[in-house]
Amino acid sequence: MRSKGSPERTGPVALGKLITELAPKARPEPYDLTPGGTGRKRLAADAGMSVWAVGRMLRGETLPRVENLYGLAEALGADEGLLLDTAGYRNRSDHAKRTNKPVLSVANPPTPEAIADSLGITHPFVRKMLISSIIEAVRLQREADQSSDDEPGGTVVAR
Repeated sequence: MRSKGSPERTGPVALGKLITELAPKARPEPYDLTPGGTGRKRLAADAGMSVWAVGRMLRGETLPRVENLYGLAEALGADEGLLLDTAGYRNRSDHAKRTNKPVLSVANPPTPEAIADSLGITHPFVRKMLISSIIEAVRLQREADQSSDDEPGGTVVAR
């Protein structure tokens, strides 16, 4: 358990503090987040969020959805990675360990497992879902290719 005085590095509180620090420095026009200011309303509109959600985020009560972090980054002129890391949606050490991998050719298509690896999908349940979806998509595509060779305009129905 954290001590009462120790600052949090990731999570709702850390993100709220970061947004509060970045908002007055945003360009072309800073956001005034002080009580009575119009900054929260403008930030909400620019980020595609509700004013209520922005308020809860700034107070460190909740995290916004990932897609809203991209809107916040754009509105604030901030690095998307910084917001994702601060929110705790992405592990900094995992991101730092990744290396650029060579582009795979169509002649040597990647395996579903390699695709999951390249996307950084490590959670067992999510990984299994992704791999099975890829396998099913490939099967359906092969059926579609075969039926289009046999009869023009044929449709494929998932079984």
